[in-house]
Amino acid sequence: MRILTVATDLGIGGTQRVAQNLTIGMQSRGADVAFLAHRNGGPRQAHLAARNIEAFVVSGDKTLATTLDEATAWKPDIVHIHRTGRPDASETAILRQLRGTGAKVVETNVFARYDWTEGGELIDAHCQLSRWCAYKWHSWAGRKADGKLSFLLPNAVDIDSIHPLPADERAALRTKFGVPAGRFLFGRIGQPINSKWDPEILNAFRQVVEDGHDVGLLLVGAPASYPGRVEALPQPVRDRILFLPTTSNDKELQGYFSVLDSFLHLAHIGESFGMVLCEAMLAGVPVVTLSTPLRDNSQLEVIGHGQGGVVALDAAAVPKAMIALVGDSALRQRARDTGRDWVASRYAVDKITTDLAAIYDVVLGVTAPADSPIEVNNPPSLDWIDDMLSRGIGTGMSPIERAQFRAIHTPLGYKVYFAARKLLRR
Repeated sequence: MRILTVATDLGIGGTQRVAQNLTIGMQSRGADVAFLAHRNGGPRQAHLAARNIEAFVVSGDKTLATTLDEATAWKPDIVHIHRTGRPDASETAILRQLRGTGAKVVETNVFARYDWTEGGELIDAHCQLSRWCAYKWHSWAGRKADGKLSFLLPNAVDIDSIHPLPADERAALRTKFGVPAGRFLFGRIGQPINSKWDPEILNAFRQVVEDGHDVGLLLVGAPASYPGRVEALPQPVRDRILFLPTTSNDKELQGYFSVLDSFLHLAHIGESFGMVLCEAMLAGVPVVTLSTPLRDNSQLEVIGHGQGGVVALDAAAVPKAMIALVGDSALRQRARDTGRDWVASRYAVDKITTDLAAIYDVVLGVTAPADSPIEVNNPPSLDWIDDMLSRGIGTGMSPIERAQFRAIHTPLGYKVYFAARKLLRR
């Protein structure tokens, strides 16, 4: 089997990490693999080169047309594209050419968006990152989804990339960062992308400090606006906040996670999966996360309220969730003891690539959908959504928000919603 992975680039983002993990994982299973980065290269190209994986990369004077011709000549059996799900003319042209050789096309749909254009029609199978994503995709597609192959395929996590630091190394690093002994350290680690951060994180932290708790906050890779936001806070609050730059080095990342007592996760757009949440749990760090049902909300599944941390069902409940975790040593210990196993049993590269191989067999006609060990076209019900939205601290959605949720999650609501967003952006 010849598998061509397609992604925009080989940068440090979570999507690129997953594309790299799956490519290497399928190579380990004996498949012939290659990678097409159709906009740019990046540091992950070195990881592919170390495994002698051919990479077709648009860079410098090398145009997309030339690069795509090289990838086409490689003659893949499967083209696995990692895409947002939204229509993209360039990606459609890429799939049109690659599919013209007889290859089957599988997508990992990062944001569960349904593509009603030619681009969507060129895809033979659609993989969703979570049950929450599967609900959204099927709700937005309506009856159109009945004629499509769709599967649940979470992100593949390299569980060996992050480990907790030994106690002495952790203590030394906390001292280096100036964290006082005994202080409970919350932290947020990410890329400096505004939509991936929510300023409410600073308001919540301020409330916990002013409630009398000895807590600190480490912000790694925060957007450029955040130092100014912190300067506007009272001095006793801002003196407890530390900034560090983003990193693509797994060893540095392991250190950043290991010094934390809790990972504080608030993202304006939510998470369609949340690789960083898995990395926190691999480091034995419990998570406080905010439910965002009107946006992406897979963080509820990845964490599990009371399993990998605490879910705040609304913004007002975030400080309460933080304080609850500070005071719940048993939950913190459970997260430390079971976090790695929780991630490994659900998202380890070996497990996900085994599932992916079964999906490829269905797409290639080796296995009938009814005989596949991977469920086909099986989205969760609205009852499942309601149950997930009840697990946590806080009141959750208001009646108005619940009505909005149900209105948006229909094919017509989906089209109207995104058309309105497009007009507003213009």
